[in-house]
Amino acid sequence: MQIDMHYYGVYALARLAGLKPEAAKIIATASQYVDDSVGNDTLDHESGGKLIPVATAHHTASIRNIDRDDQRYIWVPFHFLPGNVGTALTERLACRENSELAKAMRDHHLAFFDESFALELMGITAHVYADTFAHFGFSGVSSRRNKVRSDDIKILGVTEETRKFWEKEIPKFFSKYGTVWENIKRTISSSGAEFISGALGHGAVLTFPDQPYLHWHFVYEERGDDYKDRPGQEYDRENRKHYLNACRELYDMFKRFGKSRKDFSDNQGPVDFDGKVQDHIEGILSVEEGKTGRSAAWIQAVKDRKLYAGEEIPPYDQKSWDKARDGFPGLKDEAKAVEYPVYRFFQAASLHRHYVLRELLPANKLVVA
Repeated sequence: MQIDMHYYGVYALARLAGLKPEAAKIIATASQYVDDSVGNDTLDHESGGKLIPVATAHHTASIRNIDRDDQRYIWVPFHFLPGNVGTALTERLACRENSELAKAMRDHHLAFFDESFALELMGITAHVYADTFAHFGFSGVSSRRNKVRSDDIKILGVTEETRKFWEKEIPKFFSKYGTVWENIKRTISSSGAEFISGALGHGAVLTFPDQPYLHWHFVYEERGDDYKDRPGQEYDRENRKHYLNACRELYDMFKRFGKSRKDFSDNQGPVDFDGKVQDHIEGILSVEEGKTGRSAAWIQAVKDRKLYAGEEIPPYDQKSWDKARDGFPGLKDEAKAVEYPVYRFFQAASLHRHYVLRELLPANKLVVA
C-alpha cells in the first residue's frame, strides 16, 4: 500500500472509529512513516546521550535491499509479515491476508494501550496489518517463489486509459530497474536474485498490489510441489475487495483501541461503517489514479462529509518528524526527546520488531533473525 491508504485512509478510519483528530494524526503519520524511516545513523548529544533511529524501510533501488540480514529486519517484520502457511520455510514466510499471525500481532500491540508510545504503535500496527491485505502471496526475503512471468501479467476491469498507462509502465519499469540491477552486479558479488530481479517482495509485479482499484492477473514463474495452493494455478486478484476488508479491520482495531483509551476518543463515538460509509469508501478505492489522486479522493470525501462530520484531513508532515529526529543533538536537555512523536515511533518500532522476530515467529517455529 501507499500513502493514500497508509496515511489518508488510516486517518479517516481512525476518525470513523471515534478517535480524536490529534490521535488520528499521530497514528496516521506513524503508519506512513514506516515507509519513510530509512536512516539509522546515530545522533550524539553533547551530554553523552545518543539517539539511534530505527530504519523501517529502504528506498526501492537501495543496494541495502539485497542484504539478506536487512531483509529480515526490515521487510519481514514491517512490510511482509509471514503468514506461516505451508511446509517449506520460504513458503511459510510468504505474507497471507489477515493471517492468524497478523491478528496475534494486532492483539498483542493493542494490549500496550497505556504506554506513552501507544498511538505510534497503533500506527505501525496499522501499516503492517494493512499490508497483509495487499502483499499476500509474496515474502520479504529473496526467494524464487516471489518471481512471476512478466509476459503473463494482465490488467483487467479498468478503463482503457488506465490499461494503456500500465501497458506502457511495465516495460519502462523493467528497463529502469533492470539497468540498476546490472550496475549493482558490477560492484558486488551475489548468487541470489533480489528485489530488482523480482525475487524480493512484490518487485516482480511492480506496484500492482499497491493500487486499490486494480483488477489483475498473474502467474508465478516457479512453483514447488510443497506449494499446495499454487501448482497449476493462475491468480486473478481484485485489489478493491481486499482493500475494503483491510479498511473494515483497521476500523474495528481503532474502535477497540478507543475503548481502552477514552482520553483519545471524541464525544461523538464511532460512525457506523456499513451502509453509505462503506459505499463511499469503496468508491474511493475505485479511483483509477496515482497515489496523489487517490489521496485527494480521501481528502475530498472527508471535506464533503461523506464519511463523518468534522475537520479536513491534515496533510502528511514527514518533515516535522525528520526535523525532530535530526534536532536531537541540539536539545538543551536530551531527555526532552521522549516528548516527540518521532522518538516514540522508534520506541514502538523497536518493540514491534523484537516481538515479531524474537517472540511471534519463533513461537510458530519460524526462526529468521
